Amino acid sequence: MRNTFNYIKKALDNKIGILERETEVGYVQFGNFKTDVAGVFKDKKYLFKKKSFWNSDYEIYRDDNQQLIGEVVFSNWKQKAEITLINGEKFVMQSKNFWSTKWSLDDTNRDVVDFEQTKYFWTDEGTITANVHDNEKMGLLVLLSTFVNFVYRRRSAAAAS
Repeated sequence: MRNTFNYIKKALDNKIGILERETEVGYVQFGNFKTDVAGVFKDKKYLFKKKSFWNSDYEIYRDDNQQLIGEVVFSNWKQKAEITLINGEKFVMQSKNFWSTKWSLDDTNRDVVDFEQTKYFWTDEGTITANVHDNEKMGLLVLLSTFVNFVYRRRSAAAAS
């Protein structure tokens, strides 16, 4: 089952809204001075916590009970991240083009989530297409694809300044 969502991030805002048919169903919220990132999708809350100050990797928690459910390991050399869930499932998210406007989140067999930036000026907008049958997992993977993409965008912006 393919589900398509839109995302929108306004200039100078730390929140990326995830919309389904013009209604916000989730978001990823970066803190101003914190390294932790909050994610919500259809009332399921997650927290992405940086492992340590010097480490660029994150652990994934259910925000309601602080249960560890996985980790995100960012590549220092490529625009790529490996995601491992506590149940053993593994995913790789990486850029699909030179401009980093298209990304995909893959398991070992197929593309699970496609992420595409369609507009960038005062607002950053795009589409997220998920091909996942389990709604809770779909929500988590949509949040993770949004989170990983914007971590890399923030890194690129920091490196350019």
